Amino acid sequence: MEELLEKYRNRIFGFMLKYVKIPELAEDLTQEVLLKIWKNRDRFLTIEDKESYMLAMTRNMIRDHFKKLTKEEKYKKEVWRHLPQSDNSLIQTIQRDEMTDNIKQVVNSLPHRQREIYNLNFHTSMSLKEISEQLDISPFTAKNHLAKALKVIRSKINPESFLTGLVIIGYFGWEMAQAILNIL
Repeated sequence: MEELLEKYRNRIFGFMLKYVKIPELAEDLTQEVLLKIWKNRDRFLTIEDKESYMLAMTRNMIRDHFKKLTKEEKYKKEVWRHLPQSDNSLIQTIQRDEMTDNIKQVVNSLPHRQREIYNLNFHTSMSLKEISEQLDISPFTAKNHLAKALKVIRSKINPESFLTGLVIIGYFGWEMAQAILNIL
């Protein structure tokens, strides 16, 4: 089974790269397709046209990826639509500080590995590949830990303050985002 997956790996990656244009993202999506196939390997081995099946899974993964991006873009637009038009810097400062404290508390409550990967990604701006090399784990494992950490953070942060914080970060730019992240 492993030999079969390795045989099609480059083809899936090439197909992904053709559409997503970012090698790291294409690699992540390729890993997800291969993982799905591996998890359903008993069923996969009974399929006659394995190549067509893999390419269909790859197309579906690409489609799902772009649907997710579209939803995220709509979400960002909705947040900006609700952004107050006046500049009330005292309120923004209080909200930013509140959000920073909330995130810091949640990050500190994460399991060790999730917290470690979150901090490496957000505080040192390391890519998942760099994190995986430093921690001697697979990029997919690093991605899973980061995704779980972000899910916990999103679920435990007050949605209003979280959205406000995102808007403030977007409004003040990357420097303010870095300042907030350095506080964590």
